[in-house]
Amino acid sequence: MEALSARKGPGEYTSFCRICTAGCGTRLTVDEQGHITRIIGDDQNELSSGYACFKGLQSGHAHRDPQRILRPLKRQPDGSFKEIPIEQALDEIAARIGELMGDFGPNSIALFAGNGSMMNQTAVGMNRHFLHAIGSQQYFTTITIDQSGKMVAAGRTGSWAAGAVDLDEMDVLMLFGVNPLIAHSTLSVLGVDPVKRLKRAKQRGMKLIVVDPRRTETAANADLAFQPYPGEDVAIAAGLIRLILTEGWHDAEFCDQYVGAERLAALRNAVDPFTPDIAEARSGLKPGAIRAIADVFARQNNRGPVLTGTGPNMSQYSNLAVHMVQLLNVICGRFPRAGSKITSVDMLNPAKEVYAEVIPASRPWENHPASRIRGAGNFFGERVSGTLTDEILTPGPDQIRALIVDGANPMTSLPDRDKAHDAMRALDLLVVIDTWHTPTTQLADYILPAKLQYERPDMSPGHPALKFYPGAWAQFTPAIVATPENADVVDDWYVFWALAKRLCVTINFAGMRAMDGEEPPTTEELIEILLERSQTSIDELLAYRHGKQFPRGEDVVKPARPGHDAKFDVMPADVLDELHRYRNEPVARHRAGPGREFTHLLSSRRMRDLYNSYGILMPTVRKRNKYNPAYLNSEDLAELGFESGQLVEIISAHGCTQAILERDDTMRRGVVALSQCWGGTPGEEDVMIDGSCVNALVDTDKHFESINAMPHMSSVPVRFVPVPQTATVAA
Repeated sequence: MEALSARKGPGEYTSFCRICTAGCGTRLTVDEQGHITRIIGDDQNELSSGYACFKGLQSGHAHRDPQRILRPLKRQPDGSFKEIPIEQALDEIAARIGELMGDFGPNSIALFAGNGSMMNQTAVGMNRHFLHAIGSQQYFTTITIDQSGKMVAAGRTGSWAAGAVDLDEMDVLMLFGVNPLIAHSTLSVLGVDPVKRLKRAKQRGMKLIVVDPRRTETAANADLAFQPYPGEDVAIAAGLIRLILTEGWHDAEFCDQYVGAERLAALRNAVDPFTPDIAEARSGLKPGAIRAIADVFARQNNRGPVLTGTGPNMSQYSNLAVHMVQLLNVICGRFPRAGSKITSVDMLNPAKEVYAEVIPASRPWENHPASRIRGAGNFFGERVSGTLTDEILTPGPDQIRALIVDGANPMTSLPDRDKAHDAMRALDLLVVIDTWHTPTTQLADYILPAKLQYERPDMSPGHPALKFYPGAWAQFTPAIVATPENADVVDDWYVFWALAKRLCVTINFAGMRAMDGEEPPTTEELIEILLERSQTSIDELLAYRHGKQFPRGEDVVKPARPGHDAKFDVMPADVLDELHRYRNEPVARHRAGPGREFTHLLSSRRMRDLYNSYGILMPTVRKRNKYNPAYLNSEDLAELGFESGQLVEIISAHGCTQAILERDDTMRRGVVALSQCWGGTPGEEDVMIDGSCVNALVDTDKHFESINAMPHMSSVPVRFVPVPQTATVAA
């Protein structure tokens, strides 16, 4: 088709934000110079209804940010960088990759993809399949160090083929360690326009229960809110399961058909030690909390799930915690049943029948050889990122020697920052596709600048196993503005297409079309390929400049097919073993507290104006977020003899980082919160410029989970040491 990415003239245009999965519709004002001068929410967008978050509204500034990298850079022998043309850079990179593959095999080449590329649909379709084309299995993303416990839980328990209940149908919603009003998480539930959608749900009577160490912005709207110690979600979930089964508040009919009496009895026996008193004492909840939660969630209401976020997924026993929380949905039958109207359709994937049946536990990690690092598993062809640094540093077959980083900053996202630094320096080749200088680009051999979101066409994300948006939503956007004058920037996908051509291999784009032409495709042509199996087309989407909620028809969930009678595996042997080990672990109040080596437990926290590391380098965002404070309750500050604004060193058993304390009485006492994805180069960072690096406190080889090698990035015991006045700038 004819390219739609030519520069547009001045005027107003509609598009949507691709920083995160919220998919907020936007209106852009473009001036005579082709600059974006204003971004507001699109009030005619049926999905977001005019809502757009701060970071999305500031993204226009990124296009003309003076710090933006506009031409490829090559590291020189003295450590400096020199501009070179993009085709020369690709020639040299391909030649080096070819040499390494010849000497060490295809698995010496790896890819690490972050949100910057995963929200770019043509990049997703090309970068992973570049690895397939060269024969490498070394594919890593930020997903496996974020919430991979959900994949483990589904793999061990099974999942429900008809998906989840929509927010509009819920009479109750329970959240463990997730703050969607800030994080835009939980996908179709509260991912988009979360404040207004939650308000409407509350107005029609939906009950909200929040379990989080902090009284979050979401918890402020809750009917019940409890603040446990981080890392003790297992005890809470087990206590709830025990009480619900004992009282008969579970969905007996659902459990009979989809769990079975024998497995349900095994679950009841496994949680028997977790009486409400024991669960409350261990987790730090007030007496009566377990019964109060169970009463509202399971006795008074029967439609609506419990969901988890980074809190349980990043703490110790994260796989077990997510498993136990998900079992509350199973025993209470919180899924659409046969005859339920289908209210959510993925228009960007083929139409399919939806059945009320269990997808049996598949344990995908058992279908691939275990990693040579800590025996970690493989998830649907993706290696786990908690092992990436050791895959680089550990000699032997399949040692990674070249890494391409696409839209990520592993120096601030990977656990054990010092080891990550050593690993990046040890590589024979480090190529980073990014827009700004980051701690990772500082170590790169080549930096390849990519187009920003409004300089390229794109479409809303779709995935056969994920429900991103309520309804049947889809949107396409052409490029709105041209790349800056004299810039030498490219689409992410082009880097991989061009490398494949130079290496004489053919990429099967998105597993759908061989890229065997001599000339590169256009981005629009790639999107057309992605839409070939969808329920719409690029021409149809072009007709709806504000996006489209397609009619959903009268389709309903169908009864289970004959022979599809799998049941949920609620307490498999390895989960039971983890539960026994958890019972014997020191409880939170014994791992940290007054008079102990460590006084507090570290918890993760999202920041309103950032999406992981996105926005940290944008001046308009940094004006409101100069650093990432360490949040403490005012009573803890007084007890420790500290003041808000004081610079301290936070010390764990593994490492340390400097941080500026900030008073926050929404925090539970004994807990400190610090946001991820900040920090600079080890030994050179300034907390007022780079922020505080959580991952300097986290190790990868002592405190991690089995199967996914997920490091313990929350519920980490820490203590504080004041930094001398001469070394600090007060906040």
